[in-house]
Amino acid sequence: MNKSIKIFAFFCIILFFSECSDFDDKIKQDQNQVETVTDADGNVYNTIKIGNQTWMLENLKTTKFNDGVAITEYTFATHGNNWHNAGSEEALYQWANTDDLNNVYTETLPFDYYGAMYNHYAIESGKLAPTGWRIPTEQDFIELESFLNSNGASGTEATALKTTFGWLSSSGNGTNAFGFNGLPNGYVNAFGGATASEIICAWATSNYNSTNGTRTSVNLFDESTISYQQDAIQIGHGIRCIKE
Repeated sequence: MNKSIKIFAFFCIILFFSECSDFDDKIKQDQNQVETVTDADGNVYNTIKIGNQTWMLENLKTTKFNDGVAITEYTFATHGNNWHNAGSEEALYQWANTDDLNNVYTETLPFDYYGAMYNHYAIESGKLAPTGWRIPTEQDFIELESFLNSNGASGTEATALKTTFGWLSSSGNGTNAFGFNGLPNGYVNAFGGATASEIICAWATSNYNSTNGTRTSVNLFDESTISYQQDAIQIGHGIRCIKE
C-alpha cells in the first residue's frame, strides 16, 4: 500500500513540474511574440509596448491613405518649392534624406530607411495611420516621457529613445534603453528640402494650432531631454504611430 502511494506521489510530482515547465515556456513564448501592423502599402511594422502604450518601431512609410487612395509624391520638378502647397492644399509625401554625406554608415542606406516625411495636409487628412492606430498627440509623448522618467531615465529621456548608432557626434548617439529605435530622420524645410538627417529626429504630433499656423513637433537632438517645438505648418515631419 505504502509503495503504491509513493509511486502515485512520484508521478504527481513529475506531472506537476511538467505542467509548470509548459506554463513557463508559454509565458516566454508570449513575451517573445512581437505584434505587427501593416499599412495600406503592405509595409509591416514591428511594435513595442512601453508602459500602457504600444508604439510602432519605425517611422511611417505609407504612400497611400488607409482607404487605399494614393498620396502624391513631392518632387521639385513638379512642385517647385511649394512643399506646403497652400494653394491646392494637396497632401504630399517625400522620403527622408539618406545620402549619408557625413559617412556615418559604411553601407548604402535603403531609400525608406528613415521613413516618409509628410506635409501639413497629409497629416491633417486623418487617414495616414493604419486602422486601429493614429498619429500621437503631444500628451502621448508626455506620457511616454513620464514613464521613462519613472523607470531609470530621469533627465535622459531623449538619450534613452535614441539609437546607439547613426547620429553625428555633435548630436550624440543614444542608449536605446527601452528599444524605441529613435533614428535621426531630419525634417523637411518650408521650401521642400529634406534636411538634417543624422542630426535631429523630428516627429509630428496631431496638435495643430490653426490660429498660429503651427504644429507641435517632438524632437530628439543634442540634449539629453526631449524637446517640444511649435513648428510652422510649412515644415514636414516623420511620424511614429501609436496604437488606439
